[in-house]
Amino acid sequence: MSGDCCRLPPVQAEYTAKGTYTTIGDLKTYAVGPEDAKIAVVIVYDIFGFSPQATQGADLLASQGYRVLLPDFLLGKYADGAMFAPGGEEKRAKFFSAFPGAISTQYEPLAKFVQSIREPGTFEKVAAVGCCWGYKVVAGSNKNAGVDAIIGTSPSFAAPEDAENINVPLLLLPSGGEDMEVMSAIIKSVDQKNPGKNFLKHYSDMPHGWMAARGDLSGGKATDAYADGYNVVAKFIKDTF
Repeated sequence: MSGDCCRLPPVQAEYTAKGTYTTIGDLKTYAVGPEDAKIAVVIVYDIFGFSPQATQGADLLASQGYRVLLPDFLLGKYADGAMFAPGGEEKRAKFFSAFPGAISTQYEPLAKFVQSIREPGTFEKVAAVGCCWGYKVVAGSNKNAGVDAIIGTSPSFAAPEDAENINVPLLLLPSGGEDMEVMSAIIKSVDQKNPGKNFLKHYSDMPHGWMAARGDLSGGKATDAYADGYNVVAKFIKDTF
């Protein structure tokens, strides 16, 4: 699947987000795109929260006419780069010992959030994008929280049995850090339910999280891959709906 038909704005290293912060279903939410859009895209960010890469990615998708919503499921308690630098082991261990986003605790918040945006009757379709740990939240959330399509980028904690809960079109964009046998098994199983509507694109030379907070937007191959990833997501949503 190519993203050539979608024309997203150029990715920028120095970037000012175009959206605004509001409250939806008791959650602080970054919102961007036309309010009268018929398609909503809900993004479950990675453990670094409202990173510049996450908000720019939301803006890129919103440029295609979608209403894009980035809820604060971690309630302001994010990881930071220092945790993963030399000497950050203690800080990292402390963060994960009390991680506010344990996957099983996020199923209900995601389902409630999706329900809250559907209630006004505005959106005809809702797609959910899960970045890293967010993939597992989306894949396992109450039969996908009633969403109409799922996208997983750098899918963390993926397992073949994830397919049991996925009954809608699925796009997986694994990095070089994911198990491709697992990725292929998930796609194969889901494709038996929705033949021809599921896609897998492997970014084998990209690090885990390249479309989220670990994305390098300073130029070069990594920036091109970030842009291509969002282009593929945009085309998947367009083709699916």
